[in-house]
This record gives sequence, C-alpha cells and structure tokens, in this order.
Amino acid sequence: MTELPNEDIISSLTGTALRVFVYAVKKGNNIGVRETQRDLGLKTASHAQYHLQRLEQIKLLERNENNKYNLPEEYESLRSLKIGILTEIYVFKGWMIPSLGLFAGFLGASLVISLLFFFLLPDPLVSITFSSASLLLAAIYSSFRTIQIVKSFKNSEN
Repeated sequence: MTELPNEDIISSLTGTALRVFVYAVKKGNNIGVRETQRDLGLKTASHAQYHLQRLEQIKLLERNENNKYNLPEEYESLRSLKIGILTEIYVFKGWMIPSLGLFAGFLGASLVISLLFFFLLPDPLVSITFSSASLLLAAIYSSFRTIQIVKSFKNSEN
C-alpha cells in the first residue's frame, strides 16, 4: 500500500466524518449534499454539508464548480483504508470489505470444505490435512498482520 499524504488525518477520523469519508471513497466523484444526507441517513442536509465542508477543509475532499464534492487525485485510486490501529478496509468495485471480514470468510469457507471432505470422502485424513493447512495459513496471516500493526503503531509513536 502506498503512503498517503494525510494518512494520520484519515486514521483520526471518527463518527459521522469517518462515515462521510468512507461514503466518498465508495461513491467516487460528484457527491452532493442531499444524496449524502439520504444515503447515510443523516437528519438534515446541513449536517451532511457540515461534514463535507469539514473534509474539504482538511483536504480530503475538493468542491467542484457544481458545488459537488470529489476525491482529490491522490485518493481516486484508493484501494485500502486504515481506520484506527486494528481495522483496515479494502475497497473493491464499490464494496468496502474489512480485512478481518476476509479472514473470517477464509476460515468459514475452510470449515465448510473440511466438513465436506470429512463426510463425503472415505478417508478422514484428507479432511484433517486440509484443516491443518488452513489453520497454518490462518496463523501465518494473523502473525504477518500482527507484525504490521505493531510496526505501524511503533512508527506512529515516533
């Protein structure tokens, strides 16, 4: 993942401001106040406008000539977004997928395949081997992610 210019600002976003920024990343360009209000379920258009203007002030959004908001050029191809220390979200074709969701999906699919192997094949050794390999891959992935998180936390302290 490339280093973003405002990564500290992004990771410090919380609440509605974070929701609006994630919405902007998901939607792309030409985000209007009313559609932001409607899509995020905000009570008033002025509440949506406040957060859009706040994101514009910290240079996470830009306003165009139609009074709509666009992502700055450096964020248009954003594919991954770190939120806090433990959460990373991947953007794939407009879908926001938490990295832990991918991990849980992998483990869930591995469980289903292991059970199918166990009940459909005469030799349970295949199921045990597949399950062991899946758990080993999960342990390697979680160790790798833990090392990345600890390094990023140490770097943010400096």
